[in-house]
Amino acid sequence: MKKDVLIIATISAIAFVIRVAGVSNVCMYPDESDYRFWANMILANNWVPVAEVFDYANPFLSHIGALVTLLFGGDLNTLRMISVFFGTLTVPFLYLFGKAMYDRKTGVLAALFLCFSAYHCLFSRIFMLEALTLFFITSSLFFFWMSQCSEERKGTKYAIAAGAMLGLAIDAKYISLFLVPVIIIYVLWTKRFDFRALLDKRIILTFIFAFLFFLPLLICLYYTGVGLHPLYYQSVERFSESSGPSGTRVYELPINVLLEKAVVKIPEALGWGTHVLPSYWGSVFGFSVLLLLIITAFFYSISFINRENRDSFLAISTFSFFVFLFVGCAGTKYYLIYSFPFLLVMFSHLGMKSIDALKKEDSYKNIFRIFTILLVAIMLFSSFATSVTSPYWDDGEYSWSKSGIEFIKNDAAKSGYEGRILIGRLSLSAIVGYSIHASDLNATTFLIIEPVGKYSTELAEVDLEMVNSLKPQYLMIEELYSYSLSGEVARAIYEDYTTVFYTPTFPYRCIVLKRKFMQPPESTSPIEGKDGEISEVVFRKSVPDVMEIGKIYTALVQVTNTGESRTTFSVRVFFDWLNLYVEEERCNEVTLNKDSTQILKFKIIPLTEYAGEVPISVSLYAISDENEEIEVDSVSDYIYLIER
Repeated sequence: MKKDVLIIATISAIAFVIRVAGVSNVCMYPDESDYRFWANMILANNWVPVAEVFDYANPFLSHIGALVTLLFGGDLNTLRMISVFFGTLTVPFLYLFGKAMYDRKTGVLAALFLCFSAYHCLFSRIFMLEALTLFFITSSLFFFWMSQCSEERKGTKYAIAAGAMLGLAIDAKYISLFLVPVIIIYVLWTKRFDFRALLDKRIILTFIFAFLFFLPLLICLYYTGVGLHPLYYQSVERFSESSGPSGTRVYELPINVLLEKAVVKIPEALGWGTHVLPSYWGSVFGFSVLLLLIITAFFYSISFINRENRDSFLAISTFSFFVFLFVGCAGTKYYLIYSFPFLLVMFSHLGMKSIDALKKEDSYKNIFRIFTILLVAIMLFSSFATSVTSPYWDDGEYSWSKSGIEFIKNDAAKSGYEGRILIGRLSLSAIVGYSIHASDLNATTFLIIEPVGKYSTELAEVDLEMVNSLKPQYLMIEELYSYSLSGEVARAIYEDYTTVFYTPTFPYRCIVLKRKFMQPPESTSPIEGKDGEISEVVFRKSVPDVMEIGKIYTALVQVTNTGESRTTFSVRVFFDWLNLYVEEERCNEVTLNKDSTQILKFKIIPLTEYAGEVPISVSLYAISDENEEIEVDSVSDYIYLIER
């Protein structure tokens, strides 16, 4: 017992230090912006369930994020500590799982593999579902196996804990549903398809408590009117109405592409960071992982056929996961992280079994076992090297935005350009916006493509008219969307722009284009007969100078039509989205008769502690009959202190 406590304390401390060290270095991921938005929406609605929070993705992480925002503030790096915490806890649970399955040495080696997995480190540093979900998956595996190998009284307690963890895993992410058939198939296979085995008290308790812990989410889904749409969306709708890698099922990929992805992506996830090693050693690392996968698959296939309990459980878990991935998931690499608990324990057992066999035989002439041990050693050593250094090199998969913005900042300074910089982009406003904030660049961005339906399969096209009208000084084009700049569109763009920068190639890159003759945007003429104003007094009185984190405030925007005719106005709120959250849409349209007035309300929630000037502005735009928008008035105020 003391030895277990010492091992758990040591590996947990190492795992925490590695993961927390690189939290602030990783560029924001798109999903982080979404989960942060939903966390703030939960606060804005006083924890009352609303459809927008529960539709599409699981809301568990966002609710934890809302609680953390209230207690510690809603800075992105603070929210990322949730993943650091759960990512760290997963390591000792994998140790316990490996020990329960085989022995202490296997558990230690499996825990070290996960502790030094650079890919797991990355997802333990970002505010996404993966670290949270993987913790509950790993803990449910441990408790379930303990329920199977313990005497009846203890087995019952473990079964209840396994069910609770399984229910929470499904609450965290629907992909965890693959564990349900794992349990059923395992029981039937090892009991030679005796269906009465499913009536075992421990199995029934596991499923009952899994349902009980999943039930609150089901109740909220029906309370909000969402129903089972999230499950339908994740399994059907996202594939029929969207395009790109996230909208293609794995099984829809051509067989040659599928095999290529399997050979490349699985070793890439397990061997994340090979590019930072010497080229020859990086190749050895990746090849070792691939060979170890093949050997492990062969070894466990034989054990599965022989119905060996422990090996069959891991083989069934791995097989069920990949079938689930193949049939119901998109071809995105990061889903592979959910195979880590099984694969790492299997690798570890294979390595330790080979060592024990060599010791018993008192011979070192068994080439196959020596080769297996060598592969395990290469993987562990390389993983150690990549994970320990990852805080210094792993900026995440969106580091191109940081590199691009830093170049624009330096280039604009060299060019002597003063004033706000306008940047045209093709996607990911939150990602680019976060990089702008981090670099303290005086810039704004706008989308230069014509919008299509939210889940339309049509490809968006560059809006050349908008580009020619607004004349952004720079364009940032992510590599994945470079198809938008081709043919006639590319020729038209390159008449006014020239390529000045390519971001680094790992893992993605973007192109930065610079306008040949940089100048401020042209001012627009007012729309004849259409005018309006925002009451400066009303707005500034409604926005307090001092705010408390997590408390809801209401800003009042009084709009008056001072023009000569009935006019439709667009009201937009501009705010520091990293420090503040505004519940309503940033753009609201109101139609007013001459001399009429309307008051709009916006909920504001401060997210982080801050002393200084946090700006919040409202602009009023008159919309002409031809859908032209002209700014007719603007009001700004400042929040001078945000405190807990």
